[in-house]
Amino acid sequence: MNLSQKPIIPLYKERTFTQKFNDTFDYFGRNWKVYLRMLTYILLPLSMFQALSLNTYMQGMMDIDKINNMSGSDGLLMQFIAGSAATMVFSIIGMTLVFGMTYALMMAYEENKGDISGMTFKELLPKLKRTMLRAATAMVTIDLIAALILLVSIGIAMVSPFLLVLPLFGSFALFIPLSLLFPVYIFERISITEALKKTIVWGFKTWGGIFAICAVISLIVSMVGNMASIPYSILLVMKSMVGITSDLSPIVNSPVYTIATYIMGVLTTFVSYLGYSILAVAIAYQYGHAADKLDDEGITSQINDFDNLANDGRNNSGNNDDTGKNDNTRNNAGNYGYGNGSGYDSNNNQGNTNGKPRFDEIDDFEKL
Repeated sequence: MNLSQKPIIPLYKERTFTQKFNDTFDYFGRNWKVYLRMLTYILLPLSMFQALSLNTYMQGMMDIDKINNMSGSDGLLMQFIAGSAATMVFSIIGMTLVFGMTYALMMAYEENKGDISGMTFKELLPKLKRTMLRAATAMVTIDLIAALILLVSIGIAMVSPFLLVLPLFGSFALFIPLSLLFPVYIFERISITEALKKTIVWGFKTWGGIFAICAVISLIVSMVGNMASIPYSILLVMKSMVGITSDLSPIVNSPVYTIATYIMGVLTTFVSYLGYSILAVAIAYQYGHAADKLDDEGITSQINDFDNLANDGRNNSGNNDDTGKNDNTRNNAGNYGYGNGSGYDSNNNQGNTNGKPRFDEIDDFEKL
């Protein structure tokens, strides 16, 4: 059976844990080639830069005893701190790119009825601009929340270290629901404030489901990432263990060995991001589950009444001409949130009957 003949995997559907898990890997089984191609375009260059900082960070971790015991080790310490900070910054950028690209492809998947095998980067670019912008906004929001919690934790620690258990448990309880912020803000036409409110409400109501699917997928992704990092780790450990006077010193300090370590670092970083894209899809299906289950009477039940809603939209449109069309009906269809508007614009394009912005309506990201 051809890919185009397979039934599309819907985003908005109430799912059990097993269905979320199966749909996530089924989706990737169908689309892994286009994902690998698109993610390579944007993540391989980043991985090449990040591997440089990762080498510095990992070498600092290997030489931590030298930093503690050697006099005049300020240079090593500063190198370790710089490598750690750069690795963190690159990781934040990388995760933003992962969510942006993953959700742009999911939008294209819905719009193209499940067939994105022949999609080019140029065709995806309009959606990608919007999803990247919103993914960056969501990432900054989460980072600001994390910074605020860190400041509160420092204040609590100054009062009593024993009270640190409160922000620790609070952070764990909060950041599980916050994982829904990316799909909520990217897929819906709402402000970041509205997205944050919806994320908190839906996140806590489906906390167990989010934790379960994220924990299982993260475990699988971590196992694959750890396996991919074995050659890189071996090269770093060997270099750290070999002394200056050792017979192997010329080998581990040779340009060939250094280049091989760098290439393994690039591969390790890139494979990790590929794994995180699978996690992003799982979070998207968890969001679709929450949206269908919790919003009003559920999106599915609204779609079942599609014909009645469409007829109501044509009969009640604000235009009195014979066609029953209203140029503004698409705006009234609920560009933000889940309205029940419907109808057609002057180009005979059907509006969104359940208020959810259709993916083909949001290519012009500057208007959102």
